[in-house]
Amino acid sequence: MWNITFCCRGAKVGKDGLAPVEMVITVDGVRSYRRLSIKVNPLEYKKLITNKRDNYVKRYCENERLKAYDTITKLEMSGTPITIETVKDALQNGVKTNYSLEDLQREFLNISKQRIGSDLSIPCYQRYVRISNKVITILGNKECRTITNKDIRLVAAELRGSLQASSFANQWSIVKLFINFGVTNGKIVCSNLYDSIKVERKAKKVEYLTMEELNRIRTTTYTTPSLQRVADIAILQASLGLAYCDLMNICRSDIQERHGVKFIQKQRAKTGVEYITVVSSEALDILNRYDYNIGITNQAYNRFLKIIALQAGITKKLHSHLLRHTFAHHQLNEMHLNIATVSKMLGHTNLKQTLHYCQKHTSTVLEEYLQANERPNTTPSNQCN
Repeated sequence: MWNITFCCRGAKVGKDGLAPVEMVITVDGVRSYRRLSIKVNPLEYKKLITNKRDNYVKRYCENERLKAYDTITKLEMSGTPITIETVKDALQNGVKTNYSLEDLQREFLNISKQRIGSDLSIPCYQRYVRISNKVITILGNKECRTITNKDIRLVAAELRGSLQASSFANQWSIVKLFINFGVTNGKIVCSNLYDSIKVERKAKKVEYLTMEELNRIRTTTYTTPSLQRVADIAILQASLGLAYCDLMNICRSDIQERHGVKFIQKQRAKTGVEYITVVSSEALDILNRYDYNIGITNQAYNRFLKIIALQAGITKKLHSHLLRHTFAHHQLNEMHLNIATVSKMLGHTNLKQTLHYCQKHTSTVLEEYLQANERPNTTPSNQCN
């Protein structure tokens, strides 16, 4: 639902005693004001606009109303969703009859940018920019309504030819996010965009640190205080299982307690999905040691982790996400927590994300099988041969 009305606000009065007449645009309960070129005395405005006699203010407002109605009608006919933003843009710049990929990208990135800090991280937004630019480089600045399955297959072929399977799968998910944004908004109308395009995701073995390797990080004497601080942060991350951006956002007020157990219950910065993780006494000691000031850039953190691995004698490629893997592996395979519980602790959107951390050892599998299948020996002793 949308509506156009007019007002003249006393708060906008200038030195000449006049205030601009404003168009009030309301779309689905969201209101916006658009200043017009005519000015009147606010005290006289209501008298002029309600006067049965014709006057210049009534004529002017009615003319602007008709132009606005015409513009919004054209906007509706173009298939553009009617929002406060699209209406304001159309009134300012006119209705575009040709909506290109660059137009779609601009709208896609504007909306994505507004999500930063709530359910989208800056690195993720930067990937949106980079991948949508690739799509435009491959297809050119095409009109959205002309995009077909052939175009999408071309994008897939170009990306697949220059990337490894896992990288292609990751970038392809963003391509689909971008293209589906155009479909949802009625800009791209082809119905079989992804026919005959298959994306294979190969399961890969997840690396993690053993408890012995974690203990080496704890007990190594480092050459500088900065390295010791990062080593402590690494132990903290392995204890909490948080992604880098969530780890850096911890503050004292996040710590809750129930039944004697301290925990953090928040939403992930990347996805907005809720996570719940238990804060051990060791983790709490580290947070208090640094007065919750554990801030460090992701690049510096990973650079220091490489040095820590070297000094602690760890040959694995130590990075921030490996510590999150370590937490997940330990909870699933050493502590034997339920996969749904671990998924909640990690803030995963579905169990599939958590499942690839479940790598039980042969001895554990055999032990659980024997326990599940243990039966009393009911074999008759007088069987015939």
